[in-house]
Amino acid sequence: SLEIVMDRIKNLHQQLIEKKDKIAQSMNLHKGLVSRLWRFPSELLSQIFYYCLPDTDPKINCLSPPSRLKAPMLLIGICRRWREVATSTPSLW
Repeated sequence: SLEIVMDRIKNLHQQLIEKKDKIAQSMNLHKGLVSRLWRFPSELLSQIFYYCLPDTDPKINCLSPPSRLKAPMLLIGICRRWREVATSTPSLW
């Protein structure tokens, strides 16, 4: 009947509102994390990037050594800030 359909619609509407609220909470949490990264000094971020480069020593990476050039290319695709820091860090290239 019409009442059953209306009850289902109300139920779905309530579920959507709850999902929207959870997404909003998650976005607010992540905004806080992102803003902290934006406050990191560029020098510190560039050092972190440098120390995260893969080791190309064949004794350590005997199967397939990762490319040291590929790693910075991944960094520049994360966000504008990381791209600016990575491209202005000569030791990554």
